[in-house]
Amino acid sequence: MKGVWSDGEVKDLFKQVQEFKLAGKATKDAFLQHAKTYGRKANSVRNYYYHELDCLTSDADRVKRLGIDLSLHKKNQFVGFSEEEKQAIITKIQQKLQEGYSVRKACYLLSGGDVKQMLRLQNKFRANQKNQHSNILFFRKKPANKISESDVNGLFMGVVKLVKKMALDEAKNAVAEEKTQANLAIRKLVAQLGQKDRELEFLKTDYLSLKKENALLKKKVLLATCAKAKSLAESKEKA
Repeated sequence: MKGVWSDGEVKDLFKQVQEFKLAGKATKDAFLQHAKTYGRKANSVRNYYYHELDCLTSDADRVKRLGIDLSLHKKNQFVGFSEEEKQAIITKIQQKLQEGYSVRKACYLLSGGDVKQMLRLQNKFRANQKNQHSNILFFRKKPANKISESDVNGLFMGVVKLVKKMALDEAKNAVAEEKTQANLAIRKLVAQLGQKDRELEFLKTDYLSLKKENALLKKKVLLATCAKAKSLAESKEKA
């Protein structure tokens, strides 16, 4: 069953995912079950599902032909916090901390008991605290008007480290953006390859059909030739 996906297998995959979602089961379990049924790898099934889902969103004719309800196959889109939301969250957590709550308890209360949301709030707060501490330069306190050469050197090296860190962060962000764009380009290319595979499958089917028709025509010509030869032979015998 490996290789090109038939329309029947595609329909089975989307039907199976739909049934698992409606039953409240994990989508990955649907991929695993489909992989066992068709002798594929679960990761390959997962990748094909999402690539095919991207293709179907712009191919209404194929969606109709396969009988797939795309409203039941929406991707989960991760929505991050805006800068305003992040600052509001941090402020609320800090207020809870001043009231004597732990970070975990404060996030739990602010999430309304939603564990996933609580973890998001907690991770966002801790990441913010870590970034703040990483940008702070600490120096030993000296009496006023007594700045030594070592203090100046320490301040200089601290500034150098901070500049290096900022440059490194900018470089990491640039690399991450390039990686994201590359991944999008790869996904688009894979989707196009999938479309080409389907077109090739259709051409193979047409070729086999034409080959079969050609064999039938050859058989008819042969039978007609034999009949003609037999008729001529009988005519000569009568003569």
